[in-house]
Amino acid sequence: SGEGNGSASIGEYNFSISVGQPTFSNATASYTGPAVTIPDGNTAGVNVPLTVSGVTGQIEDLNFRIDGTTCNSATTVGINHTFVSDLSATVRSPLGTARNLFQFVGGGGDNFCQTVLDDQATNSIQSVTSANAPFTGTFRPNRVLRLFRGENPNGVWTLNVTDFVSADGGSVRAFSL
Repeated sequence: SGEGNGSASIGEYNFSISVGQPTFSNATASYTGPAVTIPDGNTAGVNVPLTVSGVTGQIEDLNFRIDGTTCNSATTVGINHTFVSDLSATVRSPLGTARNLFQFVGGGGDNFCQTVLDDQATNSIQSVTSANAPFTGTFRPNRVLRLFRGENPNGVWTLNVTDFVSADGGSVRAFSL
């Protein structure tokens, strides 16, 4: 109460603290199909489906990863393209929520490989330059992924990649949610 010692009472507050182990599951779903060609200079792009099943609970935190086994060859990166600043990529959930992952980045560099898009990252994918190619590391996506929170992760997700400029091509090879 603070009486008699020169301090004042700030009132009464109730709060709760959870104890014990948190309950969550980390689930990863990966595209493991054949390389899918990104149509050159086609504003519709290509849709690559990824079916997620058997995940319990709702999405709490979603990260998008452009995979790849090694980053020094176009045939082993997650998205190969000789001028990634021509590209835009959007992920759509089974419920229809869509978020743009990146758009016209890199200033002309090649390829995405082992690239994680995470809302908590320090640097934005939009700030990479051709000197960073192939684009590897953890970055904030162009649009936040937290809008997927609370959704059921099960169903068909779609990655749309569009190449807005003709003259060079590429393909989607590997990605994960």
